[in-house]
Amino acid sequence: MPANLIDSSRHIVLIAHKNPDADSLGAACAFYSYLLRSQKKITLFCVSAEVNPNLAFLPWFDKITDRFPEDADCMISFDCGSYGRIGIEKELPLLNIDHHISNDFYGTYNIINTSAISTTEVVYDYFVANGIKINGKIATALYAGLLDDSKCFSVPECSSKTFAMAQDLIDSGADHPLCSEWLYRRRSLASLRVRGILLKQMKLLVDGRLAVFEVPLAVLEETGATLSECKRVLDEALGMRSVQAAMMVIEHPRGGAKLSLRTDGTVNATNIMMSFGGGGHVKRAGTRLKHEKYNELVENMIVMITKELV
Repeated sequence: MPANLIDSSRHIVLIAHKNPDADSLGAACAFYSYLLRSQKKITLFCVSAEVNPNLAFLPWFDKITDRFPEDADCMISFDCGSYGRIGIEKELPLLNIDHHISNDFYGTYNIINTSAISTTEVVYDYFVANGIKINGKIATALYAGLLDDSKCFSVPECSSKTFAMAQDLIDSGADHPLCSEWLYRRRSLASLRVRGILLKQMKLLVDGRLAVFEVPLAVLEETGATLSECKRVLDEALGMRSVQAAMMVIEHPRGGAKLSLRTDGTVNATNIMMSFGGGGHVKRAGTRLKHEKYNELVENMIVMITKELV
């Protein structure tokens, strides 16, 4: 049982996925707050050397390290749809906490709820089920993930449970103004510059139903924008009246490309991306293409998307 694994461990590593978002890191930070009560040794780990500075408001952000401790005897991953998203390979007991429909249950133990709107919702349910008191720091960390993955409570998946959880977290001390300010109103100059470039270069295919963005390294270097700042444009494109799917191809510094796909549900993003080694959700998914001739694979992907749109 997950609780037994936690109780028997001496040094637990909490893992947010590569280039973490507020959901992955928020879930990890909430668990960090909880486990501090146990007087165990806790490490907050992310393989990415640089983490999105817009997440600096999260409790314990300053505790994140990209160095994996040698004396660790347990790992807990958050929002990692596949083992590869962790970014390391360690033969240690692993508790896998997630909400991705493409999760392949890679953990020693798995707490997966694909109907949850965020991984922080899965963590929240775990805390409630086990009678774990939610303090202000835990509440803010969980609320940040809920706010981010629900797109500020705008996605169709929001339900009465979503708002009941939000109310309970705010009653427990979650700082709504802080979360909304950092996640939705603070924009860097780089994000504004890359937004203009990408919208100008956007390609509309299939009678305007598919938007495609190509982001070469030169654009990233010119603007200084991060991957997360680039991907914000995808949601904007999907908001256009005609667009039912929006795909972004970001050239990777080590070769190949990082792909992200957003849809209104007409196209199953998970099925598309799983065909190319990725995964995610029905409306949001991604993959990493390491093949140097990734353009051929991208063309194949566009053909697959087109078939679902026509």
